[in-house]
Amino acid sequence: MYSTKVFVILSFYFSNVFVVSRHYSHTRNGKWVIYDTTYRTKDTIRLNSVIVNKDRLNAKQRYEQKKEDYRLIYFWGDTKDMLGFSNGLSLNLNKLYNKFSKKGRDSRRLQRVFEKEYIQDLVLEKWLPLTKEYTNLENDSLAVFRSYYQPQISWINDCDDYERIAYIVNCLKNYKDSATYIHFIMAIPDSLK
Repeated sequence: MYSTKVFVILSFYFSNVFVVSRHYSHTRNGKWVIYDTTYRTKDTIRLNSVIVNKDRLNAKQRYEQKKEDYRLIYFWGDTKDMLGFSNGLSLNLNKLYNKFSKKGRDSRRLQRVFEKEYIQDLVLEKWLPLTKEYTNLENDSLAVFRSYYQPQISWINDCDDYERIAYIVNCLKNYKDSATYIHFIMAIPDSLK
């Protein structure tokens, strides 16, 4: 005296197929018992093809690539040559709008971020190979040394090769004297410093 009803519900969600079968069983004492089982099958996911270039771009090429990729940012942030004097006094309204709009301010802020990244890349382009060549540090010690003693852009502009090597040797001497303290300082999160 048992009656069983089986409902099969098929639902398609993206490329996955869900099959849900519910078994409702009625017993003699009037209680319903529900058994749920879910089967999930996946279809093949097709990925877009990716081209990997082995050529690494230098800092200048990466900066120029960003300028080309984000040319609208450079258009919205442009406020140069707002006034013209060709046949009298002329005012470029687009540049005036870019000067005072939120979109223009945000674009100029992003341009400054790109310039800071470019300067950082210039320093790292010289700093990383020299630290690898003139120090005998490896792995975590080398990473901590590089980040703790990383120089400013004036190191690139004002110093010649001999002064750069002397800076690295001096920093290495200081690092070896206080390596445990430097590792301790570098392990503390910035919010707690």
